[in-house]
Amino acid sequence: MALRLTHVASGVYRLSTRYTNWYLLEAGGRITVLDAGLPGDWSDFCSALSQLGRDPTDVDAVLITHHHPDHAGNAERLRSSGARVLSHPADGAEVRGARQLKRRDHLRYLWHPWYFVYMLHLRANGVTRVPAVAELDEMADGEVLDVPGSPRVVHAPGHTAGSCALFLEDRSLLFSGDALVTLDMTRGRTGPQIIHGPVTEDPDMARQSLETLAATNAATVLPGHGEPWPHGVQSAVEIARHNG
Repeated sequence: MALRLTHVASGVYRLSTRYTNWYLLEAGGRITVLDAGLPGDWSDFCSALSQLGRDPTDVDAVLITHHHPDHAGNAERLRSSGARVLSHPADGAEVRGARQLKRRDHLRYLWHPWYFVYMLHLRANGVTRVPAVAELDEMADGEVLDVPGSPRVVHAPGHTAGSCALFLEDRSLLFSGDALVTLDMTRGRTGPQIIHGPVTEDPDMARQSLETLAATNAATVLPGHGEPWPHGVQSAVEIARHNG
C-alpha cells in the first residue's frame, strides 16, 4: 500500500496510507518527522523525501506521539542516520524496549472484518519487527521543541500514559496522534473520536484529555489515523464526546 505525500501548509506534509498518517515539518532545509510509520513504509518514505529534494540524513528529529509500533516503526533507523528521537518520558521505557507492551485482548475484535484486515496490514508491514530506539530524548508538556518547525508539546494521556499531541501555533495545526482521531482502527468508524478497544490504555483519561486538546483552539486537526479535520479542534472534541 503506497505511502502518499500531501502538502498541508507551508513546510508541512502528510504521509498517509488508508490506515495511518505521519507528518513532516520542513524548516531551513532540515526535517522533523512526527511519528515514524511502519518498517514496510521505509522505501516509500525515502521516495517522499526525494520528492522534496531531501534524504534521511536531512532528518534532524523524530517526535513519537506515543509508543505503539505503528507510530515508532522507523524511528531507530532514522536515529542511526543522525536524527534525535524524542518521546514523553511516560512512554520512554516501551520506545527503548526496556518494558514490553502490555498484552491485551485483541481476539474478540478480530471478528470485525475491518480490524482483521488492518491487523494483517500491520503484520505485512513489519509491526512485529520494530526495533527499540537505542538513544531517546525526552519531551515535556508545554515545551516548544528546538527542532525544525518548533512544535509545542501537549501531553494528552489515555491512549497511552505518554500520549502527546504537537501544536504548531503559528499555523494553528494540531497533530493529535491517537489522542483524537477521525478513524477508529478497531471498527473502521469515521469522524472525530477517541479510539476504543484494546489499544487504548485508559479510555476515561483519554476522554478527559480531549479538554486539553480543545484548549489549544487549533483551526485544523491532523490525526494519526483518518482524514484531517479542518473545522477546528473545538468541534472535533464536541463530536468525539458525543461518540463516547
